[in-house]
Amino acid sequence: MRIIVHVLALFVFCGGVIADERTSKFLKQHCTRCHGNEKQKADRRFDTLPAQIKSLEDLERYQEIVDQLNLGSMPPENETQPTAAESARIIARITEQLATARAELSGSGGHSVLRRLNAWEYRQTIGDLLGINVDVWNPSEEFPEEVKVHGFDNNGAGLVTSGRLMDHYFVAAEEAIGRATQFGVRPVLRKYEQQTPFYFKGSESKGLPKLFQVDRFRFVPETPYTDLYGRHYRGGHIGFLPLFRQGGVVHSGIYTIRVRAAAIGRTHDYGKALGDFRNGDPLVMEIAAVDRRGSVESSGNVSKMTSLARIELTNEEPQWFEWKVYIEAGYEPEVRFRNGPLAAKRMVRVLTTQAAEKPEFKPFVGMKAGTEKAHGVLKAYQGPRLRIWEINVEGPHVEAWPTVGHRALYGNLTPDELNAESIARQLEVFAKKAFRRTPLKGELAPIQRLVASKLDEGVEPLHVLQLGCQAILCSPGFLYLNLGEGELNEVALASRLSYFLWSSAPDETLLKLATAGKLRSGLSAQVKRMLAHPKSDRFITHFVRRWLDLDNIGAMPPSQDFLVYYRDNLETAMRNETEMFFRHVLKYNLPLREFLEADYSFLNRELALHYGIKGVQGNDLQRVSLQGNTRGGLLGQGALLTASANGVDTSPVVRGIYVLEKLLGYTPPPPPPDVPAIEPDIRGAKTIREQLVKHREIATCAECHRKIDPLGFALENYDAIGGWRGEYGRNLPIDASGKLPDGKIFKTPAEFRQLMIERHIQFTRNLTEKLLTYAVGRELAALDRPHIDSIVREMKKDNKGLSDLIEAVVLSEVFLKN
Repeated sequence: MRIIVHVLALFVFCGGVIADERTSKFLKQHCTRCHGNEKQKADRRFDTLPAQIKSLEDLERYQEIVDQLNLGSMPPENETQPTAAESARIIARITEQLATARAELSGSGGHSVLRRLNAWEYRQTIGDLLGINVDVWNPSEEFPEEVKVHGFDNNGAGLVTSGRLMDHYFVAAEEAIGRATQFGVRPVLRKYEQQTPFYFKGSESKGLPKLFQVDRFRFVPETPYTDLYGRHYRGGHIGFLPLFRQGGVVHSGIYTIRVRAAAIGRTHDYGKALGDFRNGDPLVMEIAAVDRRGSVESSGNVSKMTSLARIELTNEEPQWFEWKVYIEAGYEPEVRFRNGPLAAKRMVRVLTTQAAEKPEFKPFVGMKAGTEKAHGVLKAYQGPRLRIWEINVEGPHVEAWPTVGHRALYGNLTPDELNAESIARQLEVFAKKAFRRTPLKGELAPIQRLVASKLDEGVEPLHVLQLGCQAILCSPGFLYLNLGEGELNEVALASRLSYFLWSSAPDETLLKLATAGKLRSGLSAQVKRMLAHPKSDRFITHFVRRWLDLDNIGAMPPSQDFLVYYRDNLETAMRNETEMFFRHVLKYNLPLREFLEADYSFLNRELALHYGIKGVQGNDLQRVSLQGNTRGGLLGQGALLTASANGVDTSPVVRGIYVLEKLLGYTPPPPPPDVPAIEPDIRGAKTIREQLVKHREIATCAECHRKIDPLGFALENYDAIGGWRGEYGRNLPIDASGKLPDGKIFKTPAEFRQLMIERHIQFTRNLTEKLLTYAVGRELAALDRPHIDSIVREMKKDNKGLSDLIEAVVLSEVFLKN
């Protein structure tokens, strides 16, 4: 009887996992001619598929066949096509076999490895733990660059720890503790003000940096204001003397900055003499915080700079403008003319040559260069000027004292109260916060021994406690996420959830729920709470940049030929557009197809003009309709179009691969080593099309290029920074038409976008996989597929949006287990 049971069990197992005769017949008839013994297109071979699915590799190969059949990408249109009924039957049959195989293989693979915090998570965690503004001071700035795995830098397999990185941890921890320590008295709110003049001469200028000194291109007319002329520091910046004299602000914190200013001469009749300044544009005033310590005179006496605020001015009468901003200790404010037309030095030369016919400049034509000429030209000039009357600074505005970070390190202890016993207790308290859990038995023993030895050596107790805290911040308990194996316990779940949505440690609410054993049952409510919190901006910023490779924009900055890109600060505007668009879809829980079909975006004036849209005012992003425009959804956004180019020109192959990987979730195999690469070709679409046709004549290239090339050519009307172009150089027309692998044809970018909208389920699956990968910090495995399928099915229901998707990811077994 026992033998019969064993044989029956074997029969049942094999019946579910063995590819039956009909499957083999289908593969032989429709697949193995291109993926068999003689040919292995796209490096795929299916004639050697084992009859029995007995490994994850087999599972993945069969899954790929099902995916290609579902997409209609296979067989190619020039091969014998199965009927719709035949395809449906074979898809259902293999899917059933895959489900059975997954059940049998469920014990292997698919676990998150022990992983350390990446640089982004470390930065946010240090900031939250010690109450430090890490937007201004980045503790991980000098860390080695993280290894990205399929675009994500939080994959545990790529997060190695080196001796060099440990050195940086020690340095960063020491500085972070120093910044958070505030044993002094509460800072007093102080007020500083300066009225014009902002430049000085003679004895008044003695000992001042050049920025404060009158010279040929920086002067003070006999007026109650000071004019700024250009975008460079000579004639384009003014400093704030009261804070310069005291070496910048004494305390880091929030300060109020007020500037009385006006925009003068926005319209002019100097023609092209003012370079790239668009006649009539608002004048952009920027408030910057600068550090003059260790500065070099030739750089404008500034060693470090942080932009605090920008505003577009159109008022010709003086107005007050006010901001509340964070300023680091040692920094001081500057006011800058961000879009000034020319450096004042060049302006004097250009106006007396290219605008020499103007009556106001005729007296200076032919005059020897010098102060008299320069000041005379600038006084006569009637073009764009940023006019400043007065600057006020007030702060710091302190909400609580001691600060959050100080209390985390020292509690209520004063230096006089520190001894061996109080230090040991405080280290236990600090470690619990830093580790995001109660320290394990004996986990702090090495640190406590270190502390005891230093006290025995006579080291000052305050320094000993700081050393102990530094050691905690360099220990595995802080640097690593060790979530255990199997089903996550509640505390581990709190950490996984918090690092997913906040890129940082769980807050008090999460930890209280976890400690009480109530987090798992309240996950949906916590997801909603966390997504509504300002910290969720970290998730949006980091996930979107990793998913869509938006940091590529900075890594491959466009050439100087794209003047508008630099003049109008398009890099920042483009990134912010995509992030704000994602935030909008998330906030209103819009359907995922909104990413593909939205007929609006979020633009400021400069980005709108870059897109050919008029009437948008202001430097802040705002919702703008794209109806009647060539753009829509992610595919029309400048950030994606720039990230998928090389900074000089476009390549249909590069952009095609980008769309496949980032939006449709398919990564084509690398080209064979004996096939030459195709370089971007500015000579015209015909030339590169001919090159790609030749590539498709190579059997090993044909299959991939059939999928890649149409997607790239569909976007050829967009240049390397996402601007619209109707033709290449030398009047060569652009052909943006193409044919997708399923036989559907498009002639324009708009028609292509419509075909992409029809593939919104594929986009949904891809975004689900990207979010899951980011959430659990590992590559997804074949055994995760049923959970992905379940989420995608759920998202097909009516009114399901991005917020629902994130909630479904958190509630999935992939997220809840390790």
